[in-house]
Amino acid sequence: MRLMEPLGVAPDMVETGALKKWSDFPVQHRFTDYSNSIGEPTHHTISPFPCQPAINNKLALWTGDISVLQVDAVVNSTNETMDDNSPMCQRIFARAGSALKMEIFSEIKECKTGEVRVTQAHALPARFIIHTVGPVYNVKYQTAAQNTLHCCYRNVLQKARELGLRTIALPVINSVRRNYPPDAGAHIALRTIRRFLEQYGDSVTCIVFVLEPCDLGIYEVLLPLYFPRNLAEQDNACWQLPNDIGGMDGEPLLPDRQIRIIDNPQHALHGDESVELSAQLETSVNIGEHAFAQMQGDLDRQRLLGERPPADPLADIMLKQMQQKERYDILKISIGLFYWMKMIAKFIDLYYRG
Repeated sequence: MRLMEPLGVAPDMVETGALKKWSDFPVQHRFTDYSNSIGEPTHHTISPFPCQPAINNKLALWTGDISVLQVDAVVNSTNETMDDNSPMCQRIFARAGSALKMEIFSEIKECKTGEVRVTQAHALPARFIIHTVGPVYNVKYQTAAQNTLHCCYRNVLQKARELGLRTIALPVINSVRRNYPPDAGAHIALRTIRRFLEQYGDSVTCIVFVLEPCDLGIYEVLLPLYFPRNLAEQDNACWQLPNDIGGMDGEPLLPDRQIRIIDNPQHALHGDESVELSAQLETSVNIGEHAFAQMQGDLDRQRLLGERPPADPLADIMLKQMQQKERYDILKISIGLFYWMKMIAKFIDLYYRG
């Protein structure tokens, strides 16, 4: 798949009509035949992202300079103070001219993570620039980073819809400079864009997905899963899509994090949390003997598709017990602090009354 400008010469302006739509790219990948995977169920019995040529025709790909695209809105992935020095930001600011910096300095000043700000495009061949700030990724706060990244994409698209902007140049918002894994970010980006086009496709003429060359390989693998171009890609996606495909808008689905008060914290396994150890242990021992496992020769591709090795069931039980006890201990400390504060407040009240 080649999307670069010929001979590396950047044009002064590129219209969206000159860009190749995703629906027009040839299907190059040779699919794995999963028909002999007896006993290995598909992740999805029906593809959650069916083949829709009308949607595929609204998505174009570009690996050139984002600042040359003639669109209604260019999206700028920046930092909180809106002075990021990434190559993409430098190209946007260099072409837009000093008036963009003046507008940001005098009127915008900052943009919080996950939010958007809109400025004039000034000397760019676009009407507006939609600025957004992607999250910093930390494994401890993975869920927060996933939600924030989804909000970035969703807020950008909603703002464009609100302003009546029909052509959008949208880059990859997550960044390795902020420690975000490119493959994990790609899943969130693609499913969020797909869900938006399903819901509000009539408000969009073209989304130009702007990719850096280093990201191209990831999106070549994942794009056919979320935007299948034929029935073969659609059927293949039932196997290759991860189990977690997000909610109605592509947002991450959060597990129940409610703290439950229990009489004995050691009783971590309730009826709805029981585990059949024999079946899981047998699966873990014989994992390499299944036909589906034998087909997965490309480990890098499997990692991109969002799959991770199965967890040890015994370790999972111990982890649940530790987490339950930790929640119980935190709850006891919180209750104790609450009563201490009440006693102190009562003492202070009596002191001043006396």
